[in-house]
Amino acid sequence: MSPRARLLLFVIGLIVFITIINLIRTRRLKEEYALLWLLAALALVATPILINPLDQIAFFLDIEYPPALFLGLGIIGLLLIIFQLTLVISKFSDQIRILTQEVALLRHRVQALEARVEKEGEESETLSPTERS
Repeated sequence: MSPRARLLLFVIGLIVFITIINLIRTRRLKEEYALLWLLAALALVATPILINPLDQIAFFLDIEYPPALFLGLGIIGLLLIIFQLTLVISKFSDQIRILTQEVALLRHRVQALEARVEKEGEESETLSPTERS
């Protein structure tokens, strides 16, 4: 890989890393979700620097075309991010179900109390002044 291409990839990796850090700092990205994104950004920064050792690892693993190793690792990274997001969605759907059930129970209690108040109000209106005392 040419030095110019390495420099470009390194700069892109730094931009991604700084962007993720800024999103965490401004609380637009929570820390618990940012871990894999930070690892991906670090991989983008480290790959151009460590290209020769990564090529040697690819040849050691009998991968004839070293960029295939990078593609495979990238796909694995994206699958990990998708898995993490799936876990979060599952947790949130359970929380939404529980909250919906609680809202339904509270709505039922409020309606029962309103009906009770209306019934007591109607009874007090139907009573004669002597019966009220």
